[in-house]
Amino acid sequence: MGFAPIAGVLTSKTSSNTALIASTAGLGAATFVFAEATTFWQLLLARGAQGAASAAVMCGGLSLIAETHPQEIRGRAMGLAQTGLALGLLCGPLIGGLMFERLGRVKTFRLAAGILLANAIAMMALMGVSPPEKTTDGNEKPTQKESLAISSKRLLTNRDILAVTFSTLAIHAVVGVIKPISQVVLDAEFGISMVKRSFIISIATVSYFVTAPMSGWLSDHMSRSHLVASSLVIMSISSVFFALRNLGIWAFYVCVGLLGVALGVQKSSSQTLLADLVDKHNLGEYSFVYALSDIADSLGLILGPVIGLWLSQVFSYSTGVLSMGMLCLLVAPVVMRIKY
Repeated sequence: MGFAPIAGVLTSKTSSNTALIASTAGLGAATFVFAEATTFWQLLLARGAQGAASAAVMCGGLSLIAETHPQEIRGRAMGLAQTGLALGLLCGPLIGGLMFERLGRVKTFRLAAGILLANAIAMMALMGVSPPEKTTDGNEKPTQKESLAISSKRLLTNRDILAVTFSTLAIHAVVGVIKPISQVVLDAEFGISMVKRSFIISIATVSYFVTAPMSGWLSDHMSRSHLVASSLVIMSISSVFFALRNLGIWAFYVCVGLLGVALGVQKSSSQTLLADLVDKHNLGEYSFVYALSDIADSLGLILGPVIGLWLSQVFSYSTGVLSMGMLCLLVAPVVMRIKY
C-alpha cells in the first residue's frame, strides 16, 4: 500500500512495460532473499520488498493493458490478466507446498526466484522483438504534461473514480474479515481440520478463476458500471450466507463460492471501467488510477479485519461479516449511476 503511489510515479516517468519488467526482476530478487535468509528480520525485509515489487507489477501490468487495448476489447484483456492471477493463487500454494516438502526451503525459493527472473528476461526479449503499440482511441491526453500535484488532484476529486475505488475497498473489506473468521468458524463450529479448511477456502479461488474471464467478456458487451455494482451485491449476499451457516455447512460453501465470483466480476470490470473513466475525463496517465486502486485494495484488507473482527468480538462472528457486506450494498447504487 505504501509503495503503490511510488509505483504510479515510476510507471509514469518511465513506461508501463519498463515498470513491469523491472518490478518482476525486483520480485525475483526479493524471493531469492527468502532462500538465503538466516534471520527473522531478513525474512521481514524480503517480504516488504515483495510487497513493493508486487505493487509495481500490478500498476505497470494493468497500465500496459489499458494503453494497448481499445475500449471495445479492453474487458477481455483485463479478464485474461485476472485469470492468470487466479491461476497463480490456485496453483502456487499447492505446487509450492509439494516442492517445500521434497526440496526444502532454500531450493524451493531459489527455483521460484529463477522462474521470476526468467520471466523478466522473456518479457524484455518479447518487447524488444515486438514493442507494445499504444492505442489512441478515446485517450486524448493533454498536449502539455501535467505536474504530479495537478494530475493527482484531478484524480482524487473525480467522483466516478472515487466511487469505483471505494467499491474495491468495500469488496476487499469483506474478504479481509471473512478469511480470519472462517478459520475459527470451521474449526470451532464444524470441527474441520486445517487441511480440509484449506480446500474449502480454495473454492473461492476456483470460482474466481472461472468468473474472471467471463466477466471480462461481459464487460465488453454490457455496462461495466452495472457489472461492478452487481459484484458488490453478490458480495453482500455472500455475507448473508455466512450468517446462515447454522443451517448447515452448505451455506458456508455458498458463501465462499459467491465471494470468489464477486472478486472475479469486480476485478475484471472495475479495472476496465477505471481506464474508461481516465479516457472520458482526460485524466492523463493510467498508472495513477491503478496505483489508487491498489491502495484501496490493500486498505480494504487492513480495515476489514480491524473493524469486522472488533464487531465480531463485541457482538458475534456474523455481525462483523454482515456489516462489511452492508457497506458493499450501500456502494452499489452509487457505482451503478456512473456513465462512461
